[in-house]
Amino acid sequence: MLFEEITEKDFDFITEVYNYYILNSTCIYFTIPLSVDDVKSIVPFNHPTYKTYVAKINNETIGFCYFNRFQKRQAFNISVEIAIYIAPAHTKKGYGQKMLSFLEILIQKNNFQNIVATINSTNNESVKLFKRNHYKCVGKFNNIAKKFNQKLTLLFYQKEL
Repeated sequence: MLFEEITEKDFDFITEVYNYYILNSTCIYFTIPLSVDDVKSIVPFNHPTYKTYVAKINNETIGFCYFNRFQKRQAFNISVEIAIYIAPAHTKKGYGQKMLSFLEILIQKNNFQNIVATINSTNNESVKLFKRNHYKCVGKFNNIAKKFNQKLTLLFYQKEL
């Protein structure tokens, strides 16, 4: 698997993947599709510290991942939030593990001390991935959101480095 920091040309792919999950799952809490400009306001782009990468197999882009500021207050500068998204045709092939390992190496090199992942409780594959990699569920908000007429519980997973 090859990782490349995103460029302007990657935003169409990233937006397509985001919108697939918005329209077909509860793993993203948006309820209407996003524009490319919306996505640009979410994922880090051309930032000196926080980064987004596309993942490629045989020159085909199969997903993207990023680490971003956890909170905008300075005391949280020791922590990051991560996200991993895989195009639907490429899920359940072990790519999430490779993407998570890649991000963790970069995060450690940047001397962050905590990694946080926010996951919908129905996203079983993500929950298993983070548990398998020694993340602990440190909190949850029960029935905090509603999508597709279903109440959703948000889980917070953390790994201290």
